[in-house]
Amino acid sequence: MARILILFLVLLPYPFFGQLLQDAQAKNSITTGLQHLYSYEFKEAGQQFASLRAKYPKHPAGYLLAAMQMEQQYFPLKDHVAIGQQYVHLLEKAFSLSMTQYNKNEQDLEAAFFCTASLGFLAGFEADNQNFFKAVNYAKKAYSFMKIGLKNTENQPEFYYASGVYKYYRISYPEIHPIIKPLMWFFEDGNKKQGLSYLESGTKKAVFVKNESLFYLGYIYNKYEGTPAKALPFSLELIKAHPNNQLYVLQRAELLSLTGNFEGAEAYCDLLEKSKSPYFIGSAATFRAMREEFENHNLNAAESLYLKSLSYPWEERFTKDIRGLSYLGLIRIAQKNGDTAKARKYAQVAKEYLEYKNSLIEFSRITGQ
Repeated sequence: MARILILFLVLLPYPFFGQLLQDAQAKNSITTGLQHLYSYEFKEAGQQFASLRAKYPKHPAGYLLAAMQMEQQYFPLKDHVAIGQQYVHLLEKAFSLSMTQYNKNEQDLEAAFFCTASLGFLAGFEADNQNFFKAVNYAKKAYSFMKIGLKNTENQPEFYYASGVYKYYRISYPEIHPIIKPLMWFFEDGNKKQGLSYLESGTKKAVFVKNESLFYLGYIYNKYEGTPAKALPFSLELIKAHPNNQLYVLQRAELLSLTGNFEGAEAYCDLLEKSKSPYFIGSAATFRAMREEFENHNLNAAESLYLKSLSYPWEERFTKDIRGLSYLGLIRIAQKNGDTAKARKYAQVAKEYLEYKNSLIEFSRITGQ
């Protein structure tokens, strides 16, 4: 139950600011700060969010935004213990202020959103650190507030993102993990078609969650729909607006590689290597291995790069499946070399990392499992 609650909730919490936007100065601080944040201009983003907290010390927005900055600037947070403690403090402050607003007026959609957001981030953080008891408690609290957003999606464009992700994942995740189906009675019904429709609306009508709608629409088309080509236009819009955003660069490199445009992916692989993040460097090695295997037909070079990619760490949300691509490549190469024992060894490990629809189909095809 913990993993399912967290999966749904950790994807949702991005800011909706309602009443706060009636103040032109606050609106400017938020919009400018978010633009800096998405462009990885963290110093400038921090200045904007600090000014927001100074002017609105009793509003949760400034604290939530500061936490969002930490999550991107120090990705993944589980590797930065001291920063992680600051992150938790900011989110707890945001939740406390949100609850104060909500207790005054339970019809306050803004307050309900910030309760969902702060609790969802806290649940995700604790899950990433293997503190599942804490994660479940946060997730259960968040879900009660999230349902308010689900009921008001049509009334507020900023809810399209959260509701779209929920509606889609409520159906798709149990399809991939049938073992959790008996637990799904806890959650309201989903609808994949409606979820995709909501996310499409979010890319057009939302202001503050437009980027999240673009990113996760591309993510879903790639991972769950098995149509990475459909994800390319959304990725392109993001990368044009924020060429230095490392997660957008990662997604762009992956989508281009999965659609066979290895030459186009090369520049993004260069950027991943320059990031100095071991997570992104390892991913770049995977994509370059795919090029050696499929375009250059150099199996020795491909195998070397796939193995190199496995020497780097991975994280749950964005690079786990890429690690799975490396294991698939090693299985294919071992089979082509007639080394069935090595292929079986890689197949056993690969199961832990494969969730992409296309990867699962290929794994079944090449292993018979």
